[in-house]
Amino acid sequence: MLSNLALLLLLMLSDAPTPARPTTPAHIVAVTFTSKALSGERRYLAWLPPGYRQDAGVDYPVVVLLHGLGGEGGDWFDAEKGDLRPTLDRLMRDKRIAPFVALAPDGDNGYWTDHFRAPREGYGSFIDEVLANADARFDIAVERAAIVGVSMGGHGAMSRAFMAPGRYRAVVSLSGALFDRPPTHRPIYKKVWGFPADRGHWAATSPMAIVERSKPGDIRLPAVFLACGRVDADRFLDWNTEAAQLLTARGIAHELVLTEAGHTWTNWRSLSERWLPWMAPYLR
Repeated sequence: MLSNLALLLLLMLSDAPTPARPTTPAHIVAVTFTSKALSGERRYLAWLPPGYRQDAGVDYPVVVLLHGLGGEGGDWFDAEKGDLRPTLDRLMRDKRIAPFVALAPDGDNGYWTDHFRAPREGYGSFIDEVLANADARFDIAVERAAIVGVSMGGHGAMSRAFMAPGRYRAVVSLSGALFDRPPTHRPIYKKVWGFPADRGHWAATSPMAIVERSKPGDIRLPAVFLACGRVDADRFLDWNTEAAQLLTARGIAHELVLTEAGHTWTNWRSLSERWLPWMAPYLR
């Protein structure tokens, strides 16, 4: 029989709280690899959610984040720009969104599109390489993916999602450069699509051209979230409202959010509170 002292100790131990399992905080890993599409060393950042543990038997959804012209992948996590980390931490802690892995590649000013003119740099194909590289390194489920971009990145996100229907479940374009015809007012545009623009290359890579030549119901595109500021300059507001009208005409599910802001990270940062919860159901 247990002594009175042993019985008391047993009772005390049974009432003691179970020690909390240590949780790995969210963190960012910088990855460098050799890109065939861009013929050299390239980098992307991988944001790993709270509790992420390698080989834990959990495959996380994945979200690709594309920066704008003159930017880099780190813009999404820069406290003065995207400042996405605290928003992700809070929304996941409050269970408004489920954990996922975010990938933010450095894409120079290549417009996230394979170039028509030599050298034929594959900035669109580079996105596919990033996903494949991350799939080999991290526990992700590439079949549960979304793609997000700002400005130039908004064009790239829509382009990659529409060129390969089924690869992404949702696409987010924030003030995206959703041109209605081949642009020529920057040298990069002539390099990407040719000058004069190669019509076949434009038709294959432009998201609006892909939608325009489709018929209602004949292509299964991902859900689309568009946002733009009402005071956005250089036709960005026109491009986005016209894109929404075209998506409506083709029966493609989408949401359009117009803010009272301009073409700035201040605007895009505030929109994180809208597109992250919107995207969450599509990654389940």
